[in-house]
Amino acid sequence: MITVNCDGLCEPVNPGGTACYGWVAYRGGEKLGEGCGVVCSGPGATNNVAEYTAVIKALEWMLENGHRNEEIEVRSDSQLCIYQLQGLYSVRSERVRPLYKRVRGLAGQFRRIRFRWVPREQNGEADALSRRAYASAAPPDPARLEKARELAPLVRPLGGGRYAVPSQSGSGEYLVDAAAGTCTCPYFTGKGVRCKHLIAVEISRNGQGG
Repeated sequence: MITVNCDGLCEPVNPGGTACYGWVAYRGGEKLGEGCGVVCSGPGATNNVAEYTAVIKALEWMLENGHRNEEIEVRSDSQLCIYQLQGLYSVRSERVRPLYKRVRGLAGQFRRIRFRWVPREQNGEADALSRRAYASAAPPDPARLEKARELAPLVRPLGGGRYAVPSQSGSGEYLVDAAAGTCTCPYFTGKGVRCKHLIAVEISRNGQGG
């Protein structure tokens, strides 16, 4: 069985902040995939929109990667999302209704799928991914941006969307995965916040290193 944990948030205010999602899929102890990103910002952004988008993105990935014939359990700590998908709650929100229909359409393409509510403490990895997306969406502070510009000419492509970026403290290099939005530096691994190495790669790829 594949378990898919999903989570969403809308910060710093709900509604009206920045809605972000995160999801992670496991088969037993093997991680199959994960994803996170920004849904939208402003009046249309809500926690519920983010929660539903997490499920949509996860199911789209599962279908694209050939898992439609496996047993799937989708987990979330959003009671509204899960109980609506279980048919226990009605869908009244005009914002949520199209998202609900999208999930039901995706779910119908799997051989066997169910939705399960879990307490927040059992959804930590998906929550961390949604918070990573929110942290990445926030503009970097001027000091970090300036350091990233200094590093941009030193970015070394490794292929497959991966890059080596030197440490400014002289302690070797850090590995940046541009597609996953991750870096091996202590700042990113400790806080999950977009670091100067990630920003340097973005600047380098966009030809803005000068």
